[in-house]
Amino acid sequence: MKNKLQKLLALALALTMVLALAACGEKAGGAAEDIVNGDFEDVSSGKWVGWTRDDAAFNFRGVISDEKVNGAPMEKSGEYYFAGSKGGNPVMKGTLTSDVFKLGGNGFITFKIGAGKDPEKCYVEFIESGSDKVLAKVGNTDCDGIFITDHLLTKVVDLSAYIGKNIYIKLTDNDDGSDFAYLNVDGFKVCKDDAEAAAAEAEYKTQIETYGEKPFEEDETATTIENGGFETGDLTGWKILEGTALNAAGVVPTSQYYWTDRSVYGDGSYYLDGNNNGAIPEANVGAIRSQKFTLGGDGYITFMMGCGNGGSYVALCDGNTGEELIKVENTYFSDPALALTLLRMYMDASEYIGRVVYLKVVDANDGSNGGFAFICVDDFRVSLTADEVAELEVEQLEKIQNETYTSASYDDLTTLRNYYSNYPYPVPLKSLTFTAYAKNQVVDCGAVDVTGYLSDAAASFGSDAVTDIAVSKVTGPDGSEITSGFDAVDMTAPGAYTVTYAASYEGKTAESAFTVIAMADHNSVANGGFESGNLAGWTVVAPDTWSVVEGQPAGVISADKWWAEELPYNQAGSWHLDGWNNGIAEPEGWSVRSTNFTLAGSGFISVRMGGAAAAVHVYKADGTEIGYYKQARFSDANFPHIGQGGSWADMATYVMDLSSYVGEELYIVLSDEVIDGGWAHAFFDEVVTYYETAPDYAGMADTVMDGHTAEETAAEIQIPWQLAVNLK
Repeated sequence: MKNKLQKLLALALALTMVLALAACGEKAGGAAEDIVNGDFEDVSSGKWVGWTRDDAAFNFRGVISDEKVNGAPMEKSGEYYFAGSKGGNPVMKGTLTSDVFKLGGNGFITFKIGAGKDPEKCYVEFIESGSDKVLAKVGNTDCDGIFITDHLLTKVVDLSAYIGKNIYIKLTDNDDGSDFAYLNVDGFKVCKDDAEAAAAEAEYKTQIETYGEKPFEEDETATTIENGGFETGDLTGWKILEGTALNAAGVVPTSQYYWTDRSVYGDGSYYLDGNNNGAIPEANVGAIRSQKFTLGGDGYITFMMGCGNGGSYVALCDGNTGEELIKVENTYFSDPALALTLLRMYMDASEYIGRVVYLKVVDANDGSNGGFAFICVDDFRVSLTADEVAELEVEQLEKIQNETYTSASYDDLTTLRNYYSNYPYPVPLKSLTFTAYAKNQVVDCGAVDVTGYLSDAAASFGSDAVTDIAVSKVTGPDGSEITSGFDAVDMTAPGAYTVTYAASYEGKTAESAFTVIAMADHNSVANGGFESGNLAGWTVVAPDTWSVVEGQPAGVISADKWWAEELPYNQAGSWHLDGWNNGIAEPEGWSVRSTNFTLAGSGFISVRMGGAAAAVHVYKADGTEIGYYKQARFSDANFPHIGQGGSWADMATYVMDLSSYVGEELYIVLSDEVIDGGWAHAFFDEVVTYYETAPDYAGMADTVMDGHTAEETAAEIQIPWQLAVNLK
């Protein structure tokens, strides 16, 4: 009995030892000869190999191969590494423990570590197996959250006194905060000799020199600043004051597009982008400043700013106290027309001439003040004279007027030209520009005196009014040009006539144009398909903030597809009315009114409409509403495939039965209604108000190419016509 009890106790002791070894990562078969999967390259099983996870942090999905994390370049040791921000929420805590291994080589271990800003809560330990004695504890004391963030920095640990010992590595994330409260790790390796350890030490030194804060030199007596346009490709000449929103990762080429095909229209080769196409999170905040300088010249300062929505800004500050003397926000921000587009702005700081000052760029929006929570800037120039400003004003205006690139999805260049034509320049603009424009007209077919429509046009050169304004040509619907006889232009052919007129001053010429819609009958609305390329024939009812470009309400564009997925608008001809491009913010509503028409034929009409907020109202001439129809297809599902039930900005043809009103004078209002939720846009095209016989809508459809991902080929689909339900 005694022998049997002794055997049971011995067995229990052995089992306890096995469990103890397993708890610290040692397998019953003994320690490994080297660190198992120390560089995280074994991803074939989709789960941890050589490591044991405990609690919520260190999820295997954090093993990635990205070249950058949150804009920080990752000097990984192989293809894969572990990034804590990708392996769980920063507030998650937990440990990751390696298998036990026998320490060999020269006893030095190298590895890479990033993030873990609080080294008391996030750290790496090297522990003796069996005794659980901590041989070394290493935290990322280099992470300052500004210059060094997620970067994988090489560390060297001297464990030479423990050669031949069985040890294991334990990673601990005990930080439930949000400020780099996680660990990035890679490349755990036992050095074979001292040369490997020395090379790792040298690599660490180089990394600190590369990513750490650079020496910041400034001369307060200078009247200029260094690298005002970021043309060094980094933040040379700028000092990071706080946060991570504005850092070297945001200095990018001006040739870089955003939203696939949108240009920022910047100056030079580089600019500072606070988002860098998502590489820098919008939630990040921060501030940087230029070198201090003594303001000279006539006290003018200029720079370019994009985005800056919800509290971000550029300020001129006192060099001694830091007081913000002048603060400029991007009040011209407009999504999508002028979203990230860099706009040149000016400061008149003449009252501070001779004072030591600096420029500060601030991103104060963590996302709680709305989207586009970042700022883009470029080309800071200081201590300018009035003559230099006058020259730059004209140079910038002409540069944009002569620009040829514009995105396929948005008419951004037209809006940008309008910005520079109407900016409140600090020095009178010494350029020939129109200050008022001739209005579009709707006329009956016949001989038309187009010169009489110039009474609304006005122009100036600097402070001088220009009176020499005349019609230069008329382009007919068929493309033919008329260059004389403008007091009786033959408009017997119905359609849109483009009237070009010019202002002349001391050998200089500026041109603009308006549209005359010639109507053969009054059974149709004027310009129902927007094929004039503008809103001729339509009147903006609301709001008064509708963007107007060179006298023309914006919003009519020629794009037939949108976004990188090339989703179709289902545009009928070459143009349509696009709610993304009229300058009205998404949560707001808008409406446009047609010309009056006499309902004839079958009494059926149709409109193409899309977007979650689209609606059509039909009124009698006296204002009595007789029809109210809403877009019924919107579905934010299965993006980007309309063929799989999704519907966003794509328009469908809605047929409306108004046959009981044949012979009456009516008009139509196209509306973007105020709704809750996203995609609060409206899109319209092809307003047809005359069908001789009722259209066979049940058997009709519009054929388009569906949206697609980069890996897919677009497929042909059909968008059926449908009878609209009158909600009135």
